[in-house]
Amino acid sequence: MGKKKRAIPMNPWKPFPLIRLLIPFLGGVLYALLEVGWQPETRWLIGVIGSLSIVLLLFATIGKLPFRMRWLSGLTIFVLLFCLGLLTAQSSSEQRTTNSEQRIANSELFPAEILEPPRHSSRSVRLIVRRYDVDSLKRLLIKSEKVLLFLEKDTNSLDLQFGDWLIVSASLKPVKDESNPYGFDPAAYYGRIGVFSQGWVKSTSWKTALLPKNYLIRRWAFTLRDRMMNILRENSLKGEEFAVASAILLGYTGEIGQDLRKGFAASGAMHILAVSGMHVGVIFLFLETLLTFLKRRRFGTIIKAFLMIFMIWCYAMVTGLSPPVFRAALMLSLIIVGSTFKRKPDSLNIVGGSMLIILLIDPSLLLHLGFQFSYLAVFGILVLYKPLLNLIPASNWIVSKLWGLVVVSVAAQIATFPISLYAFHQFPNYFILTNILVLPLASLVIYNGIGVLALSLVPVLSALLAKVLTFTVTILNSTIRFIEELPGSTSIGIYPSLPDLLILYLGIAAVCCFLFFRRVVWVYMLFILIIFWSLIGIYKDYVCSNRSMVVVFQVKGASQYVFVKGRDAVCVKDYWAACREPYAQEVFSTYLSAEGITTAQTTYLMDNHSRGADDLREFCFLVRKGNFLQFSDQRIAIISSELPFALSDTCHVDLVILRKDPTLSIARIVQTFSPHQIVIDPTNSWNNARKWKEEVEKLGVHCYSVLEEGAFVLDAGY
Repeated sequence: MGKKKRAIPMNPWKPFPLIRLLIPFLGGVLYALLEVGWQPETRWLIGVIGSLSIVLLLFATIGKLPFRMRWLSGLTIFVLLFCLGLLTAQSSSEQRTTNSEQRIANSELFPAEILEPPRHSSRSVRLIVRRYDVDSLKRLLIKSEKVLLFLEKDTNSLDLQFGDWLIVSASLKPVKDESNPYGFDPAAYYGRIGVFSQGWVKSTSWKTALLPKNYLIRRWAFTLRDRMMNILRENSLKGEEFAVASAILLGYTGEIGQDLRKGFAASGAMHILAVSGMHVGVIFLFLETLLTFLKRRRFGTIIKAFLMIFMIWCYAMVTGLSPPVFRAALMLSLIIVGSTFKRKPDSLNIVGGSMLIILLIDPSLLLHLGFQFSYLAVFGILVLYKPLLNLIPASNWIVSKLWGLVVVSVAAQIATFPISLYAFHQFPNYFILTNILVLPLASLVIYNGIGVLALSLVPVLSALLAKVLTFTVTILNSTIRFIEELPGSTSIGIYPSLPDLLILYLGIAAVCCFLFFRRVVWVYMLFILIIFWSLIGIYKDYVCSNRSMVVVFQVKGASQYVFVKGRDAVCVKDYWAACREPYAQEVFSTYLSAEGITTAQTTYLMDNHSRGADDLREFCFLVRKGNFLQFSDQRIAIISSELPFALSDTCHVDLVILRKDPTLSIARIVQTFSPHQIVIDPTNSWNNARKWKEEVEKLGVHCYSVLEEGAFVLDAGY
């Protein structure tokens, strides 16, 4: 008998055509959104896409290419989809208006349309609006940029709703960058949704306008959501119970307090508050059970499918149509259509197809954390669920259900933990316990909530179910707080870099490929990644050990500076930063964790130079005498009132820091100290900061205003 020929393995990607199409399209979208390298013009892209389409038609006309030439069609499709993703992202992205720079210092009058439901805070009402230019000759409104507005809070601003029109008089400024290192970056956050300008509007500087309202369906959805929230209030839901119930049921998180939000984050249950695929899935199961009777009727299956899709999308609209909800609604719609016509498409193809459709509609969603978390979790569950489930065979029904819940949690966490660490810098250590206890409670909240809303016309039943709902939410909140208070519930202060993030995901991909294809090449790939990660860690340690930095933080009304040498730091602060401003300590602690600083000491500023003349403090790399410091080869003077009484005519320093509005002329400070740079810290007034900056720059000295530009960071070197 002859030897059996070894079977050539089938292309492992063949069962997933939509995933294969998605990858180059994603690459093109990402290339355009991140604006890396050369960006081709739109007309050039249209020409390339048209040419490649003609080439594909020729390939289709010719028929099958010779085996050695088949890669040409694959390469053509790859380049075509990459260019299509690039064109889609370029065409839909919000750009800064060409004359935005001229608008920055000028107050102007313009019409604006509210694009998102208003958000209320203690002092203001936050609006994202579409600004319009007025063509008075043609009597037209010309669509312009998106703008972030903060309206002074009063009875009129509280009545504003999605879709309303305003006439606004405001001075627009660029959205600020992050105020302090490793802090929230408003410019990046709002830039992802195409908002680059912001303005503060007094109550006397705006009024509503009677213009035709757009977005009819979304306005109806948000109006319906407000009515449902009123039903919950009328049934005596209030406080934290109302806040959590409205978040889980309707996607409204405006009343979630900071402490409660922190508890959900620490326990790993934030996904419960954000309406997502889990919530839409519960609605799907509810509708599937409710409409089962239609299967017995003629055309009942089609009617059932139509009603389920319609009601799922109604729910998605009511909850705000966030990226995770959009994804889940679209996926379930595809599944319903497939099952109705006796088709069972592969789950990965459904996920890939839904992602492709969503990004064709709005490519900028690719940069949204909600979108990223949603799809990563789904891909993780689909890829890892079966391999993990088979690791421990379940012996009975209860164990099987619990183990299945654990596996779903672990699979989703494996797929999302790298980006979670990168974005939030913490990890919930008891996420498995959270999901075992909280997910069933969240499902009960959804079912009870549906009952309360559906039976609102029967007050007795609605009130009875509302009591059950309140009790369930109370148990849910108590469970969250119990898990939060467990020892070691959260690992905090984790700051992976972008290369760390990429290597983590490549490592996860290598493990998944090994589980699927059982080829040793993926093990080699994993070892290579580990070696590469180790080299990056060694390089980072070398950089950290040899750094020398000065940071002036932006903390309102407080002076707080940090001097870093290697992994040691000295914090120089005033009384306000030390005792009266908790945010100052938070900023400092965050910086120490992110920079890997192991030893930190503190010294305090003197408001009066004459009192501090004999105040000498020596540290291993910093010497402070009064408000004068020697750091490495940098000489630094901190001026808060009069000049030191013993100072000679000139005293050269490298850096002058101005604090607490010193009553000295800038010319005299420059003449006395001849500094290379002057920094204005946040304890000074805005008027003085602007005036001083103009005077300093006229004298040819570089000036940095922490008030206007955020924290000052100087790499002092050696």
